[in-house]
Amino acid sequence: MNFYITFFTNLSILITCAYLSNILYKNFLNRTSSIMKNSLLIVTFILSGWLAMMVGVELGKGPVFDLRSVPIIFATLIFRNPRHVLIIGLGISASRYFVNGITPNSLTGSINIAIMGLVAAGLVILYEQRPLWSYRMKATISLLTINVVQVTGIAIFGALSREFYLKEIMPYTLPLSILLGAFFLFIINDFYKEQLRSDELRNNNLLLMEQTKELEDKAIQIMKSSKYKSDFLSNMSHELRTPLNSIIVLSELIRENTASKEHNENFEYADMINSSSNELLRTINDILDLSKMEAGKMDINWGEVSVEDVTELVYHEFFQMAEKKQLSFEVIIEEEAPQMLVSDGQRLSQIIRNLLNNAIKFTDQGGVTLRVYKDQLTDCIVFAVKDTGIGIDEENQQRVFDTFSQEDSTIQRKYEGTGLGL
Repeated sequence: MNFYITFFTNLSILITCAYLSNILYKNFLNRTSSIMKNSLLIVTFILSGWLAMMVGVELGKGPVFDLRSVPIIFATLIFRNPRHVLIIGLGISASRYFVNGITPNSLTGSINIAIMGLVAAGLVILYEQRPLWSYRMKATISLLTINVVQVTGIAIFGALSREFYLKEIMPYTLPLSILLGAFFLFIINDFYKEQLRSDELRNNNLLLMEQTKELEDKAIQIMKSSKYKSDFLSNMSHELRTPLNSIIVLSELIRENTASKEHNENFEYADMINSSSNELLRTINDILDLSKMEAGKMDINWGEVSVEDVTELVYHEFFQMAEKKQLSFEVIIEEEAPQMLVSDGQRLSQIIRNLLNNAIKFTDQGGVTLRVYKDQLTDCIVFAVKDTGIGIDEENQQRVFDTFSQEDSTIQRKYEGTGLGL
């Protein structure tokens, strides 16, 4: 009767330790640092081995049957670092002296456990080199290997007769150890899967952190590249505008000197040079504004702006352009529209000019109208450009406001342009 009580006490202790380890890992250890988690698990495993030896079943002529090997088998499956497993083996080996004191049996048992710890550390190294092995395969290898090492150690270093142990004790204890070890390995299967999920989550977090850092580095590089591009565009625009302004001034002088002469080819050439240069200057100004906006250096100069002055200026600028295409062009200022408003006159004129330029460019018959009025619902001053041109398909109405974009390639070839206006 004493044998069965001791045996089931041994079994209950290990089951309790396995269950508590699982609970602690899920609810506490899983949220702690790796050092704290590994340290507590190592202490728990050593304590389990010591308790297993404390309640071991004493057999005839001195040998004691216990499950000291079970925590070492567990360790080969739970830990990834072979040093941790070796520490557990050495810890259980040292705790052997706290069971019956320093005796020949304690010495041989301690040596045997230390050898099992060393072999278990080797198994961990093997498993790290075989990541595709399943839990069942690893558990089977650990269970058989550690038990065989234990039996071999007892046979070599044991205090009792080798022949007596191999014939009378080992045939019963080895199968029982393997059977009980398999039972406990089944119990900790869930614990093993939980640790795998935790390791996978930790690895994914590390990978995510690395990818985030790479994205941040790439974002910094992109920002630097964008700044270099904007600085280049800004510098080139200034460099191009200087000689271009000279060309415009010279072409205007040539036109003035030859305007009084009828059918003068120089006047026509100067007029072509002047109009082309002004078109190129507008494109360069758009590029300069784009680089300023990308660099975050676009300044808005607020001030009082005359609605009549702005509309009259753009009317005179685009009247001839509309007349050449035989289009009607009119500016309508409603009575409720104010005479003055606070805005950036230069930017307001630039926006209206770009809208009118697009309207006339893409209109072949009919007319273009610029209407200024006060919206009663929003209380805003509205500058509305209306034309009878080709229009924009609904799916492309947002895309044409992207940089360097027009509605489609056929329009770009027919009407030309950079796509910077809008």
